[in-house]
Amino acid sequence: MNRKPAVWKNPKLWALGIGQTLCWASLFYIFPALLVRWEGAFDWNRENLTFAFSGALFVASLAGVLAGRIIDQGKSHLLLSGSAVLGAILLAGLPYISTLLQFYLIWLGMGLAMAGCLYEPCFAYLTRRYQKEAKRPIVMITLMAGFAGTICFPIANAITDLIHWQASVWLFAASTGFIAAPLLWYGSSDNATAEPQRSPSAVRPGFRAVMSPVLKRPGFWALATLFASVSINHGMIISHSLPLIESRGVQPHHAIAAASFIGVAQIIGRLVVLPLEKHTSLVSICAMALVGLSVASGSLALAGYSIVFLGIFILLQGASVGIESITKPLITAQMLGRDNFGTVSAFVSIFFVWGFALAPALGGIIWASYGYDALFIVTISLGLIGLISLLIASRTQSQHQTDTQPELK
Repeated sequence: MNRKPAVWKNPKLWALGIGQTLCWASLFYIFPALLVRWEGAFDWNRENLTFAFSGALFVASLAGVLAGRIIDQGKSHLLLSGSAVLGAILLAGLPYISTLLQFYLIWLGMGLAMAGCLYEPCFAYLTRRYQKEAKRPIVMITLMAGFAGTICFPIANAITDLIHWQASVWLFAASTGFIAAPLLWYGSSDNATAEPQRSPSAVRPGFRAVMSPVLKRPGFWALATLFASVSINHGMIISHSLPLIESRGVQPHHAIAAASFIGVAQIIGRLVVLPLEKHTSLVSICAMALVGLSVASGSLALAGYSIVFLGIFILLQGASVGIESITKPLITAQMLGRDNFGTVSAFVSIFFVWGFALAPALGGIIWASYGYDALFIVTISLGLIGLISLLIASRTQSQHQTDTQPELK
């Protein structure tokens, strides 16, 4: 029987998808959506404000390892819903702060919430729950949550214009605490039966016993380099998107429209995975996305010559990142195995999150020192570095994997 309709008819996956969408809108996109508003309301400069968000991402990367262990212990429902509640409480307290230190503390705490209820723990749960069949649930979740930014930016700013930014924050906090948290609990409530075919070798060992052999494998470090390359590439492109596009001679209003369509292109990329799976492998799909990142940067560098190049950039940058968001947990499972996947996946993801956190500042340093032409060279190179890392990870996979089959045929 065809399993595709069953995925989209599964109420628990719908609950996870809606919960993820609300959590991403409230805990992640709310920061860029209201950054300018906070800059005016608190009279703090933008650099100081963005340090808080980078700090949240660093905390999320480190706390993600603990979150992975909790998932491996079969407590995903407690982690996902509890972290959403924590994020809602912290967000609701934001309007009451008066100092920059309090702002930092709120967002450092928000990093803990992110670690427990965004993509990484959700995908770890889905991989644990559905094993080799996790790809379609992950695609479904990412297609839904891909609209989080589309929801957050207009709603947050519209409410701010009509009332004030505090009302906007309270609305998103309420949606997270009273809607997302229960949905995440329900969506992951069958976690106790998530692995009906666990082998004796999969008994929960200690953290050192889990990670020590993994850290000795070249494939782990190749994947870490791959994910870091992707996050630094996209982080630099997104954080500097408007000035980057305008530096090619594109009019400001066209630049804003172009930047806004990158998110739509991510949805397109995730949809492309479904037909591609019938004709090629997971590694090949991931490799095409990495090449797409390099070609995207090259096209943006040429955008001043023709709007066609700008269109190619939008499509390839967004689609490639969209594909990578799906293949990331799948290729980690394929290359490193599914035993204790929550812990292993979270540890690999540290490098992805660190790259994303460092990317805006790194892009600014490159721009200030050498200009945006140099930034294009770096982002093109990062795509190629990711491709080489993927090939290395693929070649080393057969040395240790005996129970993992390719995710896609």
